[in-house]
Amino acid sequence: MGAKHRAGEARCANKMKFHPYSECFPLIDGQAFEDLVLDIKTNGLREKIWLFENKILDGRNRWLACKKAGVKPLTRIYSGKDPLGFVVSLNVKRRHLTESQLAMAAARIATLRHGSNQNLPKNIGEEGSDASREASSQASAAESMGISRSSVQRARQVLEKGSKALQQAVDSGEVPVKKAASVVDLPKSEQLAAATRAKAAPKDEPERDDSADDNEEARLEAIDREYSASIEKVMGADDKLAAAHTEIKRQAAEIAALKVSRDGFQNGKAEIVRLLQAEQRKTARLEKQIQKLESENERLTERIAIREAS
Repeated sequence: MGAKHRAGEARCANKMKFHPYSECFPLIDGQAFEDLVLDIKTNGLREKIWLFENKILDGRNRWLACKKAGVKPLTRIYSGKDPLGFVVSLNVKRRHLTESQLAMAAARIATLRHGSNQNLPKNIGEEGSDASREASSQASAAESMGISRSSVQRARQVLEKGSKALQQAVDSGEVPVKKAASVVDLPKSEQLAAATRAKAAPKDEPERDDSADDNEEARLEAIDREYSASIEKVMGADDKLAAAHTEIKRQAAEIAALKVSRDGFQNGKAEIVRLLQAEQRKTARLEKQIQKLESENERLTERIAIREAS
C-alpha cells in the first residue's frame, strides 16, 4: 500500500459523529447486531467504514460493532459528488429492509433534500413553492427506494406527529407505517399502544360474519383510498393545496378515529366471546359432576334397599 493511499485511510476516533445522511436508515439491534459483533471479532472488519465531512457516511453498525468487539475500525474517505445517493444505493442493495422501513428512510431523505434543494428537477428552483419542492423531493426519494409516494407521505406524518416510541417501532419493523400513520392524531402517550393493539388480534377470536363489521371495514377502505387519491391529486397542483389541506387533515383524522373505534369494538367482542366460552366450559364440567353424583346416588339407594330387604 502506497504512502498516498495510506494517508487517505483513517481510523475512527472514539467520539466519531454520524453524518445526517447515514441517520436516514435505522440501526440494527438485537440478535442481528450481536451476530455482526461476533463476525467482526472472529474475522475482523471485512468492509471499511466510509467517511464524509469527517463523519461516518456509511457503516454506523460496523463502527458500533467494532467498538463492542474491541476491533479498531478502519475507514476510507468518500470523494464522490453524490454522498446521499451513495448511501441510498448501499443500504437499499445491501440490507433487507421492509417497505415501512424504506418509507421512513425516504421521508427523512426527502426532508434533507427539501431543506437543501438537492437533486430536484431543473424546473423547480427558488421560484417554485415549498409544497412543490417537497412533493418533488418525496417523489424522488420514493423512486430511489422503489416504493410508493403514499408510503413516504405516511412516514412523513409519523416523523412529524408521531412519538419517538412509535417512530422507533416503525424503524425496527415492529409496526407498519400505514398503521402508525393512522394513530398519529392520538395523544403521543397513547400512539404506540393503539398501533400495537390494532396490529394483533386474539388467537381464539372466532371468524366474524357480521355484516355491520363488513360494512365498516369497506367504509374504512373506501376512505383510505379516497385519502390516498386526494394526496396524489393535490401534490401535483399547487393552486389546490390550500383548499385541500384542511380536507386532507379531516379525512386522516376520520380514518384514525374509525380504525381505533373498530379495533376497540373487536377487542371488546373477543373478550366477551372468551368469557362466554369459559362459562360454557364450566357448565359442561358441572353437568358431568351432576351425572356422576346421580349415578353414585342410584348405587347407594340400591345398596340401602338390599340391606333393608335382608
